[in-house]
Amino acid sequence: MNADTPRRLFFALWPGEEQRAALAPRLQALQPTGHGRPQGPGQWHVTLVFLGSVPEARLAAARAAAADVRAAPFELVFDAVEYWQRPAVSCLVAGQSPPALEALVAQLRAGLAARGFGIEQRPFRAHLTLARKVTRPPPAGPCEPLLWPAAAFALVESVTERSASRYQPLGHWPLAG
Repeated sequence: MNADTPRRLFFALWPGEEQRAALAPRLQALQPTGHGRPQGPGQWHVTLVFLGSVPEARLAAARAAAADVRAAPFELVFDAVEYWQRPAVSCLVAGQSPPALEALVAQLRAGLAARGFGIEQRPFRAHLTLARKVTRPPPAGPCEPLLWPAAAFALVESVTERSASRYQPLGHWPLAG
């Protein structure tokens, strides 16, 4: 790619293959059937900061912001399913946000803003999208808690393809405190 080619980027909690395999039975059971497009295992993540369209030449600045983060590992507990009408998605949500997660998001936002990235100002809310383009809301409410241990975060590129978006991690950073 040349320096002017934009890439659609976001920072996320990105599960490894072992974690995806462990999450699969629970997440697939919670996905609505027949009324939307379920997210596949390769799409499961928790967005921390969405950057949007970023020129290739700015990729190094995004990586530098990530490298400056000093946040501790934590465990996120998803405990409810919600339907969000405006984007037409079914999500798994966390009722509580661990302080270490809030610190991670705050550090990322500050580091990116200091490097000239426009950062979304609405409050962070941890969620995992189960399905998109949901035409009939699935049952919402509490669910058996699903634990998501977080020991690292990633910079991810969203590549739009005909059938769905494909997510490609571009780098990983450990959470070490």
